[in-house]
Amino acid sequence: MVKIECSNCSEEAVIEIKRKGKNYCPDHYRKYFLNQVGKVLDKYEIEGKIAVAISGGKDSSTCAEALTHFERIDVRSFYINLGIGEYSKKSRGSAKEVSDELGLDLDIIDLERRYGRSVPEINEEEGGSPCALCGMIKRYLTNRYAFENGFDYVATGHNLSDEVSSTFHNLANVYLTPFRGLEPVLNEKKNYKLAERVKPLYFLKDKETLIYAQTNDISFYHGECPLSQDSPTDELKNWLHELDSEKPGIMRSFAKSFMRLEDRMEKDQRELKKCENCGYATATRICRFCRVVRNFP
Repeated sequence: MVKIECSNCSEEAVIEIKRKGKNYCPDHYRKYFLNQVGKVLDKYEIEGKIAVAISGGKDSSTCAEALTHFERIDVRSFYINLGIGEYSKKSRGSAKEVSDELGLDLDIIDLERRYGRSVPEINEEEGGSPCALCGMIKRYLTNRYAFENGFDYVATGHNLSDEVSSTFHNLANVYLTPFRGLEPVLNEKKNYKLAERVKPLYFLKDKETLIYAQTNDISFYHGECPLSQDSPTDELKNWLHELDSEKPGIMRSFAKSFMRLEDRMEKDQRELKKCENCGYATATRICRFCRVVRNFP
């Protein structure tokens, strides 16, 4: 096999960034990757105490590690235990492992201990898509944790592949409400108890995050949730990756276009309300979290 050299030195390259026409060795790729994260932090003037939602997977673990390289960021980590048997046990172990490696104290939010039921139990009663239910619960608890503990931001590991593929899926289903939050930063709304959120990996693709995690020995769990269904965005994501390989940079262009669309569509968004039970933001009288969990501390 022919050795491909780094564009910046004679070391062997581990990744090709087609849109830049460059190959990078581990050291120079680390600089490139952190530079992409830094651009998000600089553009939106992100600093202060940031809570990182670590699931144990590659994206959130990499997000936490990357943020530790910026002196103006005080990183804290937390994990939401959804009670999904062995999967949650191993995910929690991975979240603890990467937090220990980074010198972070990991807070645990235990759904069953705090609200009386696990995700499998709630899903058995509610039916429907377990992934949609799980996502709703994680969003609620993530926001509540950040808001109640006074963090400046809560960071998630959503990357470019996630953002563009999910937005295409929503467009295909004429589901426009999620256009709120397409930018790397979602501003806080204290009146509705919405914490400020940031996606540091916003301009980095799945493979780019994976290569960074592997070449920097970041611990993460490879397992898949036993409740997960074939994601409707997986096929879209594969197509987008193929398209981006043929037309390098097009996924970033899509993301930037969606960000502009969000600004124009802001007037059409449904007016937020405060949940009559918990007081957090909702589009309905009682938020869905309170409706499905039904055990309110």
